[in-house]
Amino acid sequence: MKLKASVTLTLLLAAAVSQATAAQLDNTRASQVINTVKTHIHAQHSTGCVAVVDASGTLLAFQRLDGASPGCVDAAIGKARTSALYRTPSLKFMQRLQHGETTVLAIPHAVALGGGFPLTLQGDVVGAVGVSTPQQELDNQVAEAAAQGLK
Repeated sequence: MKLKASVTLTLLLAAAVSQATAAQLDNTRASQVINTVKTHIHAQHSTGCVAVVDASGTLLAFQRLDGASPGCVDAAIGKARTSALYRTPSLKFMQRLQHGETTVLAIPHAVALGGGFPLTLQGDVVGAVGVSTPQQELDNQVAEAAAQGLK
C-alpha cells in the first residue's frame, strides 16, 4: 500500500513540476506580439487591429491602431481565435474556401480569412495572433512574423 501511495505522490509531483515549467502565454509575451505587429504595420504605412488569444481562443490582449476601421476589431479577434482553436494559420481556411470547399463556412468559430497565426512556445501552441489591416497579404506576413518572433 505504501508503494502505491509513493508512486501516486511521485506522479502528482511530476505533473505539478511539468505544469510549472511549461511555457505560458502571459501578458508580457502578448504585449511583445502586439508590439511586433505594430512595428510591421507602421513600417508599411498602414493601420489595423491586432488580437492575441490564449490556447482556448479567449482574448488576452488587443489593440486598434489609430485610423483603423471598426470592422477590423472582430476580424482580428476571429482570425486569432480560429488559429488558436484549430492550431493552424487561418489562411488555410481561406485557401480551402477558394478551392471550392464551401463547407468551411460551417466550421464553428472558423474565420476563412488570412491573418491569424498560432503562437508556440517550446513546441506547444499557447495561443494565437490575429491581424486585420486593409491589405490581406500584409495581415498574413505580419501575423507570421509576430508568431516567429515570440520567445
